[in-house]
Amino acid sequence: MKNKWLDFNDAQEQGATQKRDAEDVKRRILERMPEYLAWLFPNGKKRGQKFVLGNVHGKKGKSLEVELGSGLWHDFESGEGGDIISLTAAHQSLDPQRDFPEIIELMAEWLGMPSFTPPASVGHQEEYEDLGHHTGKWDYHDAEGNLIACVYRYDTPEGKEFRPWDVKTRKTKAPNPRPLYNQPGVKVADEVLLVEGEKAAQALIESGYCATTAMNGAKAPTDKTDWSPLKGKRVSLWPDNDDAGLEYAFSAAKAIDDVGALSVVILKPPADKPEKWDSADAVQEGFDIDH
Repeated sequence: MKNKWLDFNDAQEQGATQKRDAEDVKRRILERMPEYLAWLFPNGKKRGQKFVLGNVHGKKGKSLEVELGSGLWHDFESGEGGDIISLTAAHQSLDPQRDFPEIIELMAEWLGMPSFTPPASVGHQEEYEDLGHHTGKWDYHDAEGNLIACVYRYDTPEGKEFRPWDVKTRKTKAPNPRPLYNQPGVKVADEVLLVEGEKAAQALIESGYCATTAMNGAKAPTDKTDWSPLKGKRVSLWPDNDDAGLEYAFSAAKAIDDVGALSVVILKPPADKPEKWDSADAVQEGFDIDH
């Protein structure tokens, strides 16, 4: 299958030509509130008729509560609060008034509502292609837990496609420099596994390991990635079981060594594993990862 990464560093800003019915979107979100919040904040927990988390950026904790019935929220630590639209805006580092159409568009996208159709004159037409509802989303945070970027995955008849979202510029492009995944976890760990892709990293994280990935996996340009969070760490690179993975591992290892990692080791996938076998496959099959 074709794996396509769309960077959009030169893309024009998106502008919706089809207005959303904001009240209809909000009503539909309220009907699926537990599911929506679990997607938006993977670290949050449902507690009776409330959903609790640490802050609007999704940290673990209990200081922020969301009423599941109404979508109203309040952060007892910061004193902030509002409705589900303002909570979505805060999580995405958007202004609930200035960026209102963009927020509604994001919520509608999660619901699987038809996307807007851009004018034919817009450049990068392929980049605006309606890919349907995304099938995966991974958030990139800095070491303090602040949201930097998101990566969305779409499964299309032609293969996988990924779209990055730069929170600071509010554009569909990769940040410059590109951040590493799971920086809060990397910050407190001594040993880190570097793998290819967010799915592979998340599989290890959920299994109790500290894992990270560069944005765009093996296709990530090592000179555009900020490797500095790995300074002073013992890093093991776990490449996908193919030539491209091994080639990328050697390139990334040099970049990681250059920023001052304590040690850098490249793991060799077992010879009996199929092509493209990775850490997500290992977790799924119960592979002895420690060994």
